[in-house]
Amino acid sequence: MTILVAIANDSVSPAVIDTAVRLADGLDEELYVVHLVDENTADGTAMQLRDEMRDRFRDATVVATVAIEHVGRSAMRSGTRIGNELLELAADVDVHHIVMGHEPKGLAGRLREGDAAVAVIDAADVPVTIVPEGPVDA
Repeated sequence: MTILVAIANDSVSPAVIDTAVRLADGLDEELYVVHLVDENTADGTAMQLRDEMRDRFRDATVVATVAIEHVGRSAMRSGTRIGNELLELAADVDVHHIVMGHEPKGLAGRLREGDAAVAVIDAADVPVTIVPEGPVDA
């Protein structure tokens, strides 16, 4: 089985990757690192992030597949939609753990956009590790 690692182009992703690598090392598992994008954001920045992650894992002690996945169209709020897409991807890839970050948006942001982390925690049938914004102790 595999550990699904959701990354974004944000300040939390380095800590998400570090946490996922420690889990993969400890559990002797592979990583599936994914950056979800919609058609409006599937640009050079997303591809650059993918390439940086591939470089990051080139000499790593864990096996990692790095991909960009496109988010389907939906009327759901963006955060909720991303959470649901992660859950669908987890089922397709046959993962046994999900690692993702969380940046607080405040009440207005959660109401407007939804919250991917909350959507995943509420519906996941596998353990979920949420890496908070800020330093994470090793």
